[in-house]
Amino acid sequence: MSRPLTNRIRTSAPAGLARQSVITIQPMTTETTDEAAESLRARVLAFIANPSRDDFDTLALAVHGYQYRASPAYRRYVDRLDAKPPRSWREIPAVPAEAFRMSVLACGPAARVYRSSGTTAGHDHRAAHHVPDVDVYRASALAGFVRAVLAPGERRRFVIAAPERGTHPESSLGEMVTWLRATHDADSIPSLVGAAGVDLERFAYTLDRLDQRPIVLFAVTSALLRLADWAGARERHWVLPPGSLIVDTGGSKGYERDVPRHDVLATYRRVLGTEPGQVVNEYGMTELASQMYARGDGPHRPPPWLRTIVCDLATGREVARGAVGCLRFIDLANVGSVLAIQTEDVGRVRDDGIELLGRAPGAVTRGCSLLASEAVSA
Repeated sequence: MSRPLTNRIRTSAPAGLARQSVITIQPMTTETTDEAAESLRARVLAFIANPSRDDFDTLALAVHGYQYRASPAYRRYVDRLDAKPPRSWREIPAVPAEAFRMSVLACGPAARVYRSSGTTAGHDHRAAHHVPDVDVYRASALAGFVRAVLAPGERRRFVIAAPERGTHPESSLGEMVTWLRATHDADSIPSLVGAAGVDLERFAYTLDRLDQRPIVLFAVTSALLRLADWAGARERHWVLPPGSLIVDTGGSKGYERDVPRHDVLATYRRVLGTEPGQVVNEYGMTELASQMYARGDGPHRPPPWLRTIVCDLATGREVARGAVGCLRFIDLANVGSVLAIQTEDVGRVRDDGIELLGRAPGAVTRGCSLLASEAVSA
């Protein structure tokens, strides 16, 4: 059992006050915050490089203790919950993803600040992830891609219809795509998505001129759906080279309507000539440094340094295996910000992975978001 890094003691409230107060007592330690950050960063990088199931709990509790000490906004939130110190990773208090729109949740100065697209809440209410440890994010993104898509050192010609750092400097996806290009791309075809959106004419031109070498077509799903609409109006279609892969992300976000996953796969088959087994879906979010991947219509599978709990959002309790609930992530790669994040994404455990089912109704999450607002903005 991991020894808690922080102890909290309840004291009686003064006369006339109904609530109890909470006193936080820090453990005796000679390690400075900077030394703790560097030590944990090194441990997380080592875990990503060589995961060990037995070490996750110990490391997650250590990261939580550090974040409680080093992040004022997170400490306020945890104290407001008035919860006992966690004894396992499953008990670590999770911040609602909405909190990233309200406050700076970081354990030190940010090397980069990634912002969400604003598709859900509007441009003025975008989530902001302040990341002090960009090298940890890079290690997580590259290692997760290797586990799900291409082998270490493998290079293929990339066709990109997604953001890149040059055109979308605040996008965490754009950052990841740029790293993947540098590590795995055997060519240098410019992205087909710019500041103004996807260039469908150039997309078609690029596909027309592919040779028989297998490619990785990395695209936001909405760009591929728009390409399908464009091609359908012109009675066009293509067959990608044998052995090619599509890596798509983002779901129907940004598209005119919601498209079920099986219809997306059928569209790719009709327009690009791919089978479901050639399609890998990436699930990520601005607030997380790690990603999940799903092949075809299979469930999404997290890497070993990312754990998922399916919970009842109203109670916060974990639901029975196979039951539907909201997803809570515990991401070791978020060592410099917040380890545990409660999302509004709905899913369930299937075949030892996570089946994504959409998002929770806004009314369900309102109380949780209100608590976050009061706590982290204090």
